[in-house]
Amino acid sequence: MYIQRFDPWKSKLCTCPEKYSLNPYTGCGHRCLYCYATAFIKNFYSPRPKKNFIKKVKSELQKIPPGSLISLSNSSDPYQPLEKTYFHTRNFLELLESKNFKLLIITKSDLVLRDLPILKNLNCVVSITITTKKYFRILEPGAPSYEKRLYAIKTLSKAGILVTARIDPVIPFLNDEEVIKIFEEVAPWVKHITTSTYKAKRDSFARLKKAFPEKAKLWQELYFVKGKKIEGAWYLPEDLRKELLYPLFEKAKEFGISIAACREGIKEFSAKEKCDGSFLIDKFLFNELKE
Repeated sequence: MYIQRFDPWKSKLCTCPEKYSLNPYTGCGHRCLYCYATAFIKNFYSPRPKKNFIKKVKSELQKIPPGSLISLSNSSDPYQPLEKTYFHTRNFLELLESKNFKLLIITKSDLVLRDLPILKNLNCVVSITITTKKYFRILEPGAPSYEKRLYAIKTLSKAGILVTARIDPVIPFLNDEEVIKIFEEVAPWVKHITTSTYKAKRDSFARLKKAFPEKAKLWQELYFVKGKKIEGAWYLPEDLRKELLYPLFEKAKEFGISIAACREGIKEFSAKEKCDGSFLIDKFLFNELKE
């Protein structure tokens, strides 16, 4: 099955609404050092298109209840470089034009703007991930620049598309000093923010240590000595996670936009079924019907 239920293990940390997940590609060419999916997808940095993609997806859509939410994508980027060649994502969007589904697109790429005319015909939210302005060439070597992502956010918003931003992961003593500035730049253009701290897995942690050797010892202590392993990943101590995320939540109050933390397990930062921003689809559809 290409279209699968999101989080089939029913994690207690997940606050997303019920949804389906679809990845047009296996692996990802953005090669983000902090990526969690490399831990369970073989040859992740050698991405490949899924075989018979549209044929299978067209069949699988018939088995999903109308009005369901589909998340595109959760373990790879639907607008990674391969999309310029294979058009799997675009073909799927064209398929959805005649269907009654809600769509959440999660991407780091301004390539999403190519499909703006189609997005206008869909019940969708586009979530653009912006992690860092200073270190993106190191942390996300295959992804578009900070400036291109910010341009995508502004362009989508001006076109009337529901846009959210993912400011994550927040990595202690690395990008934590710039997340407020990022927030201030995206806030006028988005309707929701999703954020989270970096959760260490052995392979992603090894990549980060190699890229930033001067921080390796500090991170080692914070995650593997003072931190705690939760559901297969090492978390920072809760008090430090609160310290890193609190300023973003305060800034959200200042701008009057909603915000939620992803898989933190911290009550004051959780927003049940609002984490991914997909709630905006129903909210704005309801408002349109009232008008």
